Amino acid sequence: MENAIITRGRFESSRRIFLDEDIPYQGDLYEIIIKPIKKKKTARKAGTLKGMIHIKDNFDEPLDDFKEYME
Repeated sequence: MENAIITRGRFESSRRIFLDEDIPYQGDLYEIIIKPIKKKKTARKAGTLKGMIHIKDNFDEPLDDFKEYME
């Protein structure tokens, strides 16, 4: 029976992979199978930014930079 080592990691380049944990030495040859991880989408929740966005009272007033175009 063959052993399997399952770990996660990330690519630095096409020739270098950083693993999240060390794997035990079992000889010089390893077969690496790469499987992309699908991120689970979380449902959006209304109101999570409530109170974090503020608009100034003069938001709708004309800008001084465009006065010459507004005349």
